[in-house]
Amino acid sequence: MSTTELKIPFPSEKLDALRFFMDKKEQTVEQELKDYLNKTYERLVPAQVREYVESRMETEATQEQAPTPEAEQTPVARERPARQSRRQREQAAAEAPPAPQTQTDAEGPVEEETQGMTMSM
Repeated sequence: MSTTELKIPFPSEKLDALRFFMDKKEQTVEQELKDYLNKTYERLVPAQVREYVESRMETEATQEQAPTPEAEQTPVARERPARQSRRQREQAAAEAPPAPQTQTDAEGPVEEETQGMTMSM
């Protein structure tokens, strides 16, 4: 589950006083704010939407905890490279320096390797 950090301006003097009195009650500002946000979420977000969001959070949590079969077989887990859009691939190709030519003209024409499938429009 991903989280987002919220930042809000609040006068330092008031925050210091609030922390002082909350410490006496063994409470924290952060926990009080979390509790308030959860109550506000439950009050304002419809039950069907909360159910959907919570089911997605549970799915993400189980996917993060469940080891992949590949990770079980190999001692070192391999990370999957991030998926790139066509535009990202084109930009990366344009930014990459051209590969040096290792073949000379005397060796003959250069054949281009393909992955098997091509698509044209």
